[in-house]
Amino acid sequence: MARTEKDKMLAGELYDASAPEIQAEMAATHRWLARYNAARDMEPSDRRELLIERFAAVGEGTVVRPPFHCDYGFNISLDAGVFLNFNCVILDVVEVTIGDRTQIGPGVQILTAGRGEGRARIRGQPS
Repeated sequence: MARTEKDKMLAGELYDASAPEIQAEMAATHRWLARYNAARDMEPSDRRELLIERFAAVGEGTVVRPPFHCDYGFNISLDAGVFLNFNCVILDVVEVTIGDRTQIGPGVQILTAGRGEGRARIRGQPS
């Protein structure tokens, strides 16, 4: 059976980003991002519910301050106590896991596009 372009992308292989399946995922993410970034005045617990809709995992106590930007969202896992400040960009062509208690400052970009290794992991400081 032929692998889809999304399967290739998730495996960290070369893929066709213009494939209809990939474009549909990006469009869905753009709609979700518009909702999330409009939620600045919501309580962090309510914004967390929005994160759960799109991300692979969202740990307890995790905060992502809008505006936030990503390619897909479904490749992002945030462990417990993660804090992402304003204007964070995660290009999640492959799996991105941000470990417990990691704090990321404003304007940080995590760019996995073109790496081809299949995943990225960022670890916080031990308590």
